[in-house]
Amino acid sequence: MAYKYNISYNFTRYVVKGKIILRPIIPVELKYKDNDPIIYTMLLDSGADLTLLSKDVGDSLGIDTDKKADDNVYGVTGHTPVIDEKVKIKFGMGSRNIFEKEIPVQITKIQGRPAIPALGRETIFREFDVHFRMGQPKDKQKFVLSKV
Repeated sequence: MAYKYNISYNFTRYVVKGKIILRPIIPVELKYKDNDPIIYTMLLDSGADLTLLSKDVGDSLGIDTDKKADDNVYGVTGHTPVIDEKVKIKFGMGSRNIFEKEIPVQITKIQGRPAIPALGRETIFREFDVHFRMGQPKDKQKFVLSKV
């Protein structure tokens, strides 16, 4: 039987037009093939189907982002050409409850877009029940990933 666990994070608070916005930001380690891993923060995006990285993140991982696009990704701002790849992702709480897996990602051909890399539903929402606890008192506002 697989070990079940929870990983909880505090929301990252942003002020937008004078209003506090809570964003589910996760620090992750990303690794491509045998290259050195990088540490990055990603938005846990329940509205994104797939994980999306910008060209500069792809470059930092050692991915050839100058090759021909494999597809286009479509969103609220239109469409962007992307490269399909797989990277290893690792996150958790300290040295325990670590999630590590190779996942499919799409890398945009545009520098800095998306501004915050998006960790999409595919893979993560299949591995975890995700709970956004935004309606709680301030000291209890967090998001929780429960291993299924």
